[in-house]
Amino acid sequence: MRNKEEILRMEICECGEKNVAEAIDIFQNTSLPFKKAKKLVTECNKSCCRAALVKLYDMNQFGTYDFEEIEHLIEQRLERIRRLAEGE
Repeated sequence: MRNKEEILRMEICECGEKNVAEAIDIFQNTSLPFKKAKKLVTECNKSCCRAALVKLYDMNQFGTYDFEEIEHLIEQRLERIRRLAEGE
């Protein structure tokens, strides 16, 4: 289990090379719907990081963040990438 600062530094999307803190900042400073706000973070149309971004976007809308859940979703994505790289 990481602390809040470590989670904020975690990369939420490889494509846009943004971390959790940058994604929160982008979501807080836009009134765009999720699909368009996601493109500001990811700079792509891929869905590899969608789960974590949807949760983060929703948390931003409600004004409270569950960093443990965000960490878990990012770790799940990284684990899927590792398994794919190993050929499973």
